[in-house]
Amino acid sequence: MPHSPSTIYETFPAVALRRDPDSRYPDTAPFHPSEAYPEWPDAAVGQEPNPVYALVRDVLADLGLDRDRFGTPDWNPFGEFIRPGMRVVIKPNLVLDRHPRGGDVAGLVTHGSVLRPVLDYAAKALAGEGRILIADAPIQTTEFEGALRASRIGEVAAWAAEALEVPVAVADFRQVVAEREPAGHIVGWREQPGDPAGYQEFDLGADSLLAGLADDAGRFRVSNYQARDTLQYHNRRSHRYVMARSVLEADVVLNLPKLKTHCKAGVTLSLKNVVGTVGRKQCLAHHRKGGSARGGDEYPGRSGLKALSEVLERRIDGRPAGAARTGLSLAYRVVERLIRMAGQDPVRDGGWHGNDTVWRMVLDLDRLVLHGRSDGSLADTPQRTVFSLIDGIVAGEGEGPLEADPTPVGAVAAGFAQVPLDRAVTAWMGFDPDRIPLMARAGEAARFRLPDPAEARVVSDGQSVVSVAQWSRSGDSLGFRPAWGWRGHCERGGAGGMRDS
Repeated sequence: MPHSPSTIYETFPAVALRRDPDSRYPDTAPFHPSEAYPEWPDAAVGQEPNPVYALVRDVLADLGLDRDRFGTPDWNPFGEFIRPGMRVVIKPNLVLDRHPRGGDVAGLVTHGSVLRPVLDYAAKALAGEGRILIADAPIQTTEFEGALRASRIGEVAAWAAEALEVPVAVADFRQVVAEREPAGHIVGWREQPGDPAGYQEFDLGADSLLAGLADDAGRFRVSNYQARDTLQYHNRRSHRYVMARSVLEADVVLNLPKLKTHCKAGVTLSLKNVVGTVGRKQCLAHHRKGGSARGGDEYPGRSGLKALSEVLERRIDGRPAGAARTGLSLAYRVVERLIRMAGQDPVRDGGWHGNDTVWRMVLDLDRLVLHGRSDGSLADTPQRTVFSLIDGIVAGEGEGPLEADPTPVGAVAAGFAQVPLDRAVTAWMGFDPDRIPLMARAGEAARFRLPDPAEARVVSDGQSVVSVAQWSRSGDSLGFRPAWGWRGHCERGGAGGMRDS
């Protein structure tokens, strides 16, 4: 009998990490396994090596899922928490359809070869009854079909819709998308249907972690959106989020983030990936206006030029072509040049270690995904199971999440409890989770808490079993390069690199 959302996190508290430095994404969709595994006696076998399928399979086994039947035709790892008839949402990271600086997007988005085994094992657990939805809400300017192509997830989804016994669909959770000019500014907005199940608004009010910033409520901002659009959601009275109803109606969320750095949050792993369950990006408080010297967390210190640049950018975004836009754009370029000539640091839009806003918003959303009901209320106990599997075959380092450099690592990581999973992977990257608020302060919520089992252990390559705290201090390090605004503020002391080992 499958475990309930309230018991699964204590039943399987382990975090599993697997790494094969030589592994690469296979080329040929839909990425069939390259050997005949016992649980797939009748499945097609691919003609090229597929180390990704093997890594995902091994990490599921390392967690102890359906342990007694591993290696037999009856092995059903997701049967521990998925039963026939359930509704399953698979949430990859489809943030962009192309790299902003050109080149490969492999370090930015979840790859279809990682999604494929997850899809297979979910379908096996459903046994022909239920449904699967693959969905995300990328940034406002992303071309969704392009992201499906770039990630190769579109090819896997098309194959699954024909080959699997359960219905498999794909959805763009965004209600609003933007059109952007070559210079990067937004020239217009377009409403679209978004989640086929619709949306549900939640107001966390005093239970929001943003409520601790009540004195600065008028400063909340989201890049590329007008201040008034964000302040209608976050102010002294309320903290509202517009959630995709498909997530709230799901029995299980299979969370498939990309392993990469993040300029605002430090890292983006399982906790940060849930931001893509929101329909309207205006309700995402990313930072507070102004420099830290004036009570904001947009950038360190103070800068009149940066303040002017922010004002100009907001007046440009969304404004149609015309003389006013041309004049504002010219002024913006002049100010940007003056900032560079003055030798000021590149931190903008909360992209640094002093951002005290974004982690609160992210943890609010994680709590809603776990505790939210489809009628807009919240339960004290988890309402669905969230299982996370992180794609680090090609990871992203440096100026993530949008401009990260692709970094071949050959790693995957998985677990049910997101906090210990992200702590372990953050330490694996070479960072100190206690120096990154998204994890260091995850236990501050008084209500609707995230699971963080005390007995959580790290299983590395199927062998070592240590506590997450011990792993964070002394475990292996991949030696990742953080985003500029985090350099010197998140690294583990004395951590050695193992990137090429």
